[in-house]
Amino acid sequence: MNIGFEMFLLAAEEMNFSKAAERAFVTQQCLSDHIKRLEETYHVTLFKRRPHLELTPEGQAMRRYLGKIQFLENSMKNELDDIKSGLSGTIIFGISNTRGSIMIPEFIPSFQKDFPKINIEVILNDTRELEKLLLQRKLDMFIGVNTSPHVLFLTTPIAKERIFLVVSRPTIEKYCPTAEAKLMLWKTKGVDLNEFSHIPFVCSYSTSTTTFTVQQYLMRNHIRLNTPINVSDFNILMELCHKGGYATFAPIGHISPILQMNEGLPEEKQLMCFPITGMNQRMSLDLIRHREAQSLSFMDEFAVRLVSHLKAQNDWIERRLSTS
Repeated sequence: MNIGFEMFLLAAEEMNFSKAAERAFVTQQCLSDHIKRLEETYHVTLFKRRPHLELTPEGQAMRRYLGKIQFLENSMKNELDDIKSGLSGTIIFGISNTRGSIMIPEFIPSFQKDFPKINIEVILNDTRELEKLLLQRKLDMFIGVNTSPHVLFLTTPIAKERIFLVVSRPTIEKYCPTAEAKLMLWKTKGVDLNEFSHIPFVCSYSTSTTTFTVQQYLMRNHIRLNTPINVSDFNILMELCHKGGYATFAPIGHISPILQMNEGLPEEKQLMCFPITGMNQRMSLDLIRHREAQSLSFMDEFAVRLVSHLKAQNDWIERRLSTS
């Protein structure tokens, strides 16, 4: 891609000529000259300068096409490197913070052991933001939860995840004195959340897919829970449940750290996970790639291994929960 196009894309991203020039290590006048030459070459105005800098319709069209060209050029470079030096390149991969903290230490090292020349850049964000990044060609793939449908998304299903109630045994005994007789029934048939309305809950914010799904269920079933704390960090949620006497909700993909923590605790202090009666909603866990992206062998292998890893992890958790 020629330097003029690169200058234009920087200016379109920053919407500030001074900042774009700093990123390009050129003067603002130099950047302005490049954009002026583009406007003269294509006989268009790319930016409206007043009352504030913004792209014209022609500028928006150029940005869209140059984004595609930039993506194709990067794909070409990756493929040429692939051909030239065996398997080498970069994978830009997105996942939520909680799932990333669980999956990355288990999966990435084993993949890089087999593909040492592959660099992996991990972007941690929620599904809605990762969708935008993929459409902007700033990601190669991401793990999405209840991903929005889009004609450019190539979707590989991984799992339909159940959501569980997570609560410690001491908390159950404190608020539900007769709970001991119901534990086995709750594990197999699920809990009625009406019985837990007096237990304090801690949940993620409403932007969380898990929290949103639970809220929809509660509204449909006219259930009110006491939720005095909202926090986005999953580890804090678990610590509040373990030490603070709260309950929370977790999809099955988040439960492996709970099972690992329980292994070091006596049974009377462990966190317990129960299915929820009548909650038929499942959270769709999928691998999402761009439909128009160039297929590279190492990316395909990464995707296949990742899907297999996550499916195996979910199956293992289901088995553990059914036998615990």
